[in-house]
Parts: sequence; C-alpha cells; structure tokens
Amino acid sequence: MLVLSLFLMPLIGVNFLADDEQKMVMATYTPEPGETHKEAKAVASDAEKMISKRNGIETYQYSLGGSSPLASMGMGGGDNSALFFIEYDKDYKNFSEESTKIIKDLNKQTDVGEWKSMDFASMGSGLELYVYGDNLTDIQKASDKVENILKDNKDLEKVDSSISEAYDQYTLVANQKKLSEYGLTTAQIGMALADNKDSSPLTTVKHNGDDVNVYVEVEKDDYDNIKELKKKKIETPLGTTVEIGDVVDVKEGKSPDTVQRKDGKLYASVKADIKTNDAGAVSDAVQKKIDKLDLPDGVNIDFGGVTEDINDSFTQLGLAMLAAIAIVYFVLVVTFHGALAPFAILFSLPFTVIGSLVALWIAGEPLSVSAMIGALMLIGIVVTNAIVLVDRVIHKEKEGFTTREALLEAGATRLRPILMTALATVGALIPLAIGIEGGGLISKGLGITVIGGLISSTLLTLVIVPIVYEVLAKFRKKRKINE
Repeated sequence: MLVLSLFLMPLIGVNFLADDEQKMVMATYTPEPGETHKEAKAVASDAEKMISKRNGIETYQYSLGGSSPLASMGMGGGDNSALFFIEYDKDYKNFSEESTKIIKDLNKQTDVGEWKSMDFASMGSGLELYVYGDNLTDIQKASDKVENILKDNKDLEKVDSSISEAYDQYTLVANQKKLSEYGLTTAQIGMALADNKDSSPLTTVKHNGDDVNVYVEVEKDDYDNIKELKKKKIETPLGTTVEIGDVVDVKEGKSPDTVQRKDGKLYASVKADIKTNDAGAVSDAVQKKIDKLDLPDGVNIDFGGVTEDINDSFTQLGLAMLAAIAIVYFVLVVTFHGALAPFAILFSLPFTVIGSLVALWIAGEPLSVSAMIGALMLIGIVVTNAIVLVDRVIHKEKEGFTTREALLEAGATRLRPILMTALATVGALIPLAIGIEGGGLISKGLGITVIGGLISSTLLTLVIVPIVYEVLAKFRKKRKINE
C-alpha cells in the first residue's frame, strides 16, 4: 500500500501554494520605450477615472514611477510604469472574467504602452526563467528561443520577456582620419551632443532669506530622427563648421528597455502563468525542451519563480522533517530508557504517506507547501498513538506478561483512547479541510494532509507497530540467550 500510494504523485501534481481565489486584481502599465513621465501620468489618470466609475470595485490604489513596486517585481518600465491594486466586493459575480475585461477596456482607451493583469491567484504559480549571458545580443537570441518554448506549452499563458520591448539604438563611431583633417577630437563630438543637464549656476541671489541659484535658460536641441542629429554642425579649430555625420559612422542596433543584473551577471527573465495545479510537471516539460536548445557560448538558463520556490521550500521542509524525526527518537529513547520501543514507534510514521496522498488525490489538491507543513505536523501527532500503545505493552511485560500477551492486552485496552484522540483531531480539522476560512499557508491542503495521514496511520499503527515490536523483541531475546 505504501509503495502503490507513491504512484499517485503524478496524478496529484506539485505546486508551491494552492490557488485560493481572492477578488483582487493587479493591473500593470508598461510604457512604450521613450515614453515620457508626463505621458505615463496622463495614461494613469485616465485609467483611474475609468476604474473609479466601474461597478463592483470596493477600493483601489495606484502608484506611478520610482515608488512603484513594479521595478522590484522585475516587470520593467522604469520610472514611467504604473501599478493598480483593485479590490472587488466579496459578493461580486463573475469575477473570474473581470480581470480580462478590465484589461481589455484599459488597453482600448490607451493609445501607447500596454496594460496587463497579474491576479493574486497567479502570483504563487508563475514560471520564470533567467537567461544569463556575456552580452545582450546573445541573451536576446536565447530569450527568444525560451519564449517560443513557453508559448508552445498549452499549460502556460501570458508569456512575457523582460527585453521584449527595446529602443532603437544608434552608436556613433568616430572616424579618426576625418576628425584629424578638421582638427577635432572624439571628446569634442561628445561635448557637442551632451545635454548639459548639470550646468553650473550663473550666480546666487538672496530671496526671502534663502540662497537661490540663477541659471541661464538655453534652447535645447531636439532631434526627430538620426538624420537630423547627423546634420548638426560643430565648429572646428580652423574656424569652419562641419556636420557630425561627416566625421562619424552610424551603427544601428537595439537596446533593451531595462538592463538587469543578478549576482553581478547580465540576465533577462522570461515569465509565464501556469494554468494547471501541477507546476512541477510543467517545469519538467519545459526543462526537457530547454536542455535540447543550442545556446550561444557563455549563455546559461536557470529556473526561478515557482520552480525555485518549490525546490527551496521542499528542501527546507524535508530537512525540518528529518530533524523532527531525530528529535522525536531522541526524546523517546531517553523516556523509554532503550532503543527498541522508540524504533517500533517510528514505524508508524511512513504509513502517514498512504492516507495523505490518497486524501490529496480524492480532494484534487496538489502537493504544496501547505501539505508539506501538514506532513511535518503529523510527525508529532501520529507518534502519540503508538506511544500510548507501546507504553502499555512495556508495563504489562514488567508485570510478567509475555510479549504476545502484552500486545493483545494493550491493543484491546488502548483501542478506545487511540480512536478517540484520532477522531477528535480529524473533527477539529474538518472545517479547514473543506475550505472554511482558509488561505495562504493555512489552506485546506494542510487539513486534508493531516486528516488522511492520521486516519491511515491510526489504523495501521494498531497492526504494524505490534508486529514490529514483537519481531524486535524476539531478536532481543535471542541476543540475551546467546549472551
């Protein structure tokens, strides 16, 4: 039964956190490359007017620019990005369609930039891949391949790359031969094109007791395209003028909207939302296709997002379980003054897996962090039933009963309290298991795991633990006879 229950894993699936619907939507605005802060502010203001008139919205708030959490979430857009938090009334109907509708309406009234949604339900189930490389060109090529893989996966949606939006970039390469003919240097070309934003004040005057810097306002050069910039004239030491285009070569290219670094390495991120409960299976499928990619030299791809969360969390919880078992065993050894009884008691733990996996499968819940926390709790809960049983056996053995007689007497005597404690615990967890007031880590996955594991371990403890105890007792007796 224990081995067969493990075959349920592919059917159950693995996820970081279970998706609990919350009636809240995040609408994010990513401006077009080159869009000014003033233009982005106007777009956000228009969006606020539309959202404020929408039915069903209880509260909303938005941020624009550097204070926006968007940058920390790796969504790009820089100082001109906007983020709206929109909370709907609890009784709002057809909420599942609202996210798509509101984004569609926002994009309809916006000529530039793009609105996207990031529902809270999807924040714990997004797939993210980091593409590291030595230069942006190689990263762009690899990111495009990864993006295509994610788009081809039917279990993924809303695929997006951090470098999908890019500026047109022009590199001016100085022609040293032509510069020398006019008596110019590369630095002079750079100074002629510099914006000079940090110009020095002309003087300082007193105004209402405060020092006020005085600047001379000069007309700034404005270029509609690269051709106009190339026609800009600069003076030479010979007293003549020359167009910049005559002394430089122009190379065209693309520059990403944002440049990201992680651990000192240049990288881009490719994200997608997972539509199923089995994030682990989706990650495995994507990994297999990425392993077959022919990547440029120096480029490597790592998983982030939900895959990284699952690996980190499950590893930490696995270590916590091992530590919990070791502590429980140590306490039992000290309490029972020997290693035999504690070892028999620990045999009740593996059989919690049977009930837990079967319960998750029946309920349609994935194996998540919440379920793993439930499994960690079971280590302490389950051993109590075995302790109650074995403690009675040991007392009867001291009274002169044989091991078999002691086991039979303890099984009959302790059956009622064992079932009472198990049923009481199961009853207390039923509200959580059926989803009443559950959310986040404390979700129904935890309740289902504990209930299933407790039922199977309780029933099997009454059979497995006595058998193991009697087998170990025979070995102990043989060893004493030999001694």
